[in-house]
Amino acid sequence: MQKNITVTSKRLYFSLPAFYCLLLGVSGLLLSAYFLLPAVVYAQPKQLTETIKKAVLAELVRSVSKDVELNGIRILKGLETLDNNKTYTVTKLAMDDYNGPDKIVYLVSICDDHKVVSTLLVGVSYDILDSVYVAARPLPGGAIVAKGDIYAVKQKSSRLPPGAITDIQEIEGKKLRFNVAEGMIFRSGYFGDPPGIKRTREVNVLVEGANIVISTKGILNNDPPVGGVASVLCSASRKEISGTLISHDTVRVKI
Repeated sequence: MQKNITVTSKRLYFSLPAFYCLLLGVSGLLLSAYFLLPAVVYAQPKQLTETIKKAVLAELVRSVSKDVELNGIRILKGLETLDNNKTYTVTKLAMDDYNGPDKIVYLVSICDDHKVVSTLLVGVSYDILDSVYVAARPLPGGAIVAKGDIYAVKQKSSRLPPGAITDIQEIEGKKLRFNVAEGMIFRSGYFGDPPGIKRTREVNVLVEGANIVISTKGILNNDPPVGGVASVLCSASRKEISGTLISHDTVRVKI
């Protein structure tokens, strides 16, 4: 009994190398056949979308603006008729319709390996990049804005702050109506003469002499802007005097 077990073990031992050789031989034949096959490139939807995206972006740059940004595209119709085993080339692209602000629908003609033309309906969303202008340093009200006081930043037109100015000519050389902090975006309404203080408003009156300052009260007789000439009726003397409105509630008079 013991002898039979030994013989069986030997037979199993000697048969394993032969099995491995056979397995390796079959694997080698399969690998050789695989590498001898010709390479095939399939036109998957993702690859086709990337091809169309490049053509659409080139068309937007040509027809809309050099500062255009493509947000995304979607094939609306025609993809189901294509063969995934074929490669395609974009041959023609024409605008079909608008689908909302900054959204265009294109008719895209594509040609396969056998020169068969197919047409796709493609939805495109895009944005135009505009320059907005930012204060490079704190600027006081009444200051004339110079070139060095501002810098430009590109932003999507759909995300511009309300009233943001995109034309530098509307900023340079213009007078600020009020203080502008560093980093603020310039907007319409920031420029022009400061808003006037309404007449009949009570103000403090500082009468300044060589070595003396007298403080009193008065009533405005005009509508001066801050920094402008104010006409004031003094409450104590009931006389009208003129001075400079140095803040919204103070007039300085020099004698």
